[in-house]
Amino acid sequence: MNGKKYLIPILFACLLAGQIATIYAEDFIPHLQVTTTNTTLAAGSKGSISITFYNSGNFDVTEIEALITSTTPGVSLLSGSQYVINKIAIGTSASYSATVIVDQSVAVGAYPLTMTLSYLRAGRGIVTVTVPLTIVVNQPSLPVLRIATSANKITPGVENTITLTVENMGNTSVSDVDITLTPASPLLTLTSGINNHLNELKAGASTSYDVKIKALENTPIGAYSLTAQAWFTNDSGVESKQTLSFPLEVTTAVQSKNPVITITNLNPSRVIPGEQFNIDLQASCVDAAVYNVKAVLSPDAKGMISPLNPTTVSLGDLSIGGNAKFTYILLLSGAATAGDIPLTVSVKYIDARGVQGTATETITIPVENLVQFSLMEDLTPMAERGSTQTLEADLLLVGTGRVEFTRIQVLPEGPVKQVAGSTEYIGAIDPDSPVPFTLKYAISNSSTTGDYNLKLRITYLDSRNNQQNATINLPLTVTNPSTVIPTTTNDGGIWGWIRRLFGLQ
Repeated sequence: MNGKKYLIPILFACLLAGQIATIYAEDFIPHLQVTTTNTTLAAGSKGSISITFYNSGNFDVTEIEALITSTTPGVSLLSGSQYVINKIAIGTSASYSATVIVDQSVAVGAYPLTMTLSYLRAGRGIVTVTVPLTIVVNQPSLPVLRIATSANKITPGVENTITLTVENMGNTSVSDVDITLTPASPLLTLTSGINNHLNELKAGASTSYDVKIKALENTPIGAYSLTAQAWFTNDSGVESKQTLSFPLEVTTAVQSKNPVITITNLNPSRVIPGEQFNIDLQASCVDAAVYNVKAVLSPDAKGMISPLNPTTVSLGDLSIGGNAKFTYILLLSGAATAGDIPLTVSVKYIDARGVQGTATETITIPVENLVQFSLMEDLTPMAERGSTQTLEADLLLVGTGRVEFTRIQVLPEGPVKQVAGSTEYIGAIDPDSPVPFTLKYAISNSSTTGDYNLKLRITYLDSRNNQQNATINLPLTVTNPSTVIPTTTNDGGIWGWIRRLFGLQ
């Protein structure tokens, strides 16, 4: 019964195996002959059909283009669907190969392919004709490989391991076995074992390997499946494809948790206008893992801070309790005023349900005034051993903001000693507004002559009412006592001259 069932299709296939399609020109002189060979395939296999164009006419043909299409489900062209050649001379031929694949579901029979052939013929212009071709399926697809699974029950939210066993049920060995797995549901993800290659699998033999699969936390209880596509070559050199499907089962529902993402500034240091600085941040994850995590820095509202590296940073995946560090390199504008500049950092992620989430944190950048003190005059005091000296000068603030509660004093160091009048309270100082001061200091009688530093310490409150200190160094020359006692060591600059003019000293 089975032999009779396929007798007529196979006889029909034999008649069509050596098909020749001939095109006749308008003058009824044969012009191009199209011949195909190797058009017989088994279901579930692929093969190369050979196509030959022979110019049997009286003219050369040029600009030849052939396009082959299939309208039969399961019969497809993998390569060679288009062929272009510049010229075929009189009495010559040109050949090429096209690779055809027949799905395992295709029954025995003959199936059409359509070739659209166009070329330029002298005196006739562009000629376009349709050439019918035929693919013959002479054998049904018989399963050669069998794939079985063990431990096919999976739990959502964790990585599961299943074992696949591949068995050769045929009578001959197969080689170059390539197996590709695809989950049938978007809730399932394969993390390893997606592709597997076997050099050879002998008849009746089997092999096993592990596949790791993960289901999202919100995967419902129920039946699922994996699809395996297996390519292999039989002992005759024919390459075949077999598609198999095997079941999986989700048996347990998981109580899902929402991830909590925190962003921490690891070095909240203060910056001054015009300064380049870094902020080192850390993103931490608790309660549930997140995937494809990205950190995004938003610009500040006033545009005072410019990023010097990319504002979007990829952090990869974060497991429960995991963290990732990242750094932004920033530049503070010289026009920035003292205060706090808020920056927004967002961490975007995909949770275990496949839903996108965002965690946002505000990072505060504390900005300080630029403060630098100097004396308006270029002073080089000289003092004798054992003398008490008076220093009159003008204190100048070079900076971006006002300072409060300013005090200046002589620091005791080396031969310099503090005396009454070594400290003076100045109060508030504005930038570029010189403030006069008068300080006294003494030189130790036991000191040696030479060059020293006269150190002045300035104490003030910054824009945040925090006490800060600055130091000014003046070159001081200590000499031996002389018979002439100077009244002062310097003229005090313009402000000293004004004080003397009005009799204030």
